[in-house]
Amino acid sequence: MKLASAFSLAAAPRDAAAALAEDLLAKLGGPPQLVVLYATQHLAHDDLLAGLRERLAGVQIVGGTSCGGVMTDAGFHCGPDGAVGALGVLDPQGAYGVGACGLEGGARQAGAEAISRALAAADREFETPALVWCCQPPGEEEAVIEGVQSVIGARTPIIGGSSADETIAGDWSEFATEAVLHGHAVVAALFPSAQYGAAFQSGYAPSGVTGVITRANDRQIIEIDHRPAAEVYSAWTDGRINAAASGPILAKSTPAPLGRVAADVQGVPMFVLSHPAMVGTGGDLSLFTDIREGDLVHLMHGSPDSLVKRAGLVVDDACAMGGWRREDTLGGLVIYCGGCMLHVRERMDEVAALVREAMPKAPFLGAFTFGEQGAIVDSCNRHGNLMVSALTFG
Repeated sequence: MKLASAFSLAAAPRDAAAALAEDLLAKLGGPPQLVVLYATQHLAHDDLLAGLRERLAGVQIVGGTSCGGVMTDAGFHCGPDGAVGALGVLDPQGAYGVGACGLEGGARQAGAEAISRALAAADREFETPALVWCCQPPGEEEAVIEGVQSVIGARTPIIGGSSADETIAGDWSEFATEAVLHGHAVVAALFPSAQYGAAFQSGYAPSGVTGVITRANDRQIIEIDHRPAAEVYSAWTDGRINAAASGPILAKSTPAPLGRVAADVQGVPMFVLSHPAMVGTGGDLSLFTDIREGDLVHLMHGSPDSLVKRAGLVVDDACAMGGWRREDTLGGLVIYCGGCMLHVRERMDEVAALVREAMPKAPFLGAFTFGEQGAIVDSCNRHGNLMVSALTFG
């Protein structure tokens, strides 16, 4: 197995595709079976994918739009005309396939159909992949995961991120081999010949403040401890969030998300986070994850330093999970929350450097998403916000 990364700041999608393909071919010595591709919305055009298919015979493509730029072992990349990054996988002893399905018939069904199509594309129908890479629009990620698991079971790691745009205006896209898509679940079934490791964490710690969700509806918290959710959250954040002012609160709530315990590792709780997105006119809170009545939520807190350092630490943990020395890492993929990226944007070169330090001299691709998916413990697949998901090979 051989991996290579590439990026381009070219304004024209076909020019960007030509630059990516030339770089990947030179580094790999031949066309990859799989390209994981992330680009800002400016470059999300069918010409980008067509240009790659023309130059990389037989390639499968998976990915989507990334907020604000991309990240590789060469650094953090952004430009006035956008940015695009790719990780190519050359692995003749492995198998890879990409499948996509629209969400209009239901997100769970889309997840099931997408993974079935991915397995067929890999010529591994009715087999269980080693892992799954996913991309879907924000909104119904939990149902997509359920759909994928309905076909392959719950123990296969599902890793990836939700597509993103620049202004949270819904201008995000998903990439499959044949086209740029909108409102689709896109998954890749991976049967790599190399070992892999995965980790899924956040850069936040519990503050000690907790509450029970006593009224909720999908992604909306109506009451915490039988009180209006926005009122409780405002008190928890010392008034940083005004419960009486309805509207978006993403930037203000980034330092103080809500966390739920997803697993326990040797007595250490592992949290999945929810990012409060909006205060409603009725005092409710809207999130970027599902929430249920009876859930115990923890007020979490994080600093810019913790967010900057976390990506490298998660990559280090992914290598440790794989069981090899980080110096022997072949390469990897990093999903870093777009909200975290915007919060520490002036320090993203430092984030990239710390990831590079965690897998010295290995190629990697990082994207900035509006939702993160990963496996925490025993392939406990979850969707969260403000998190880092890493996949490494060794």
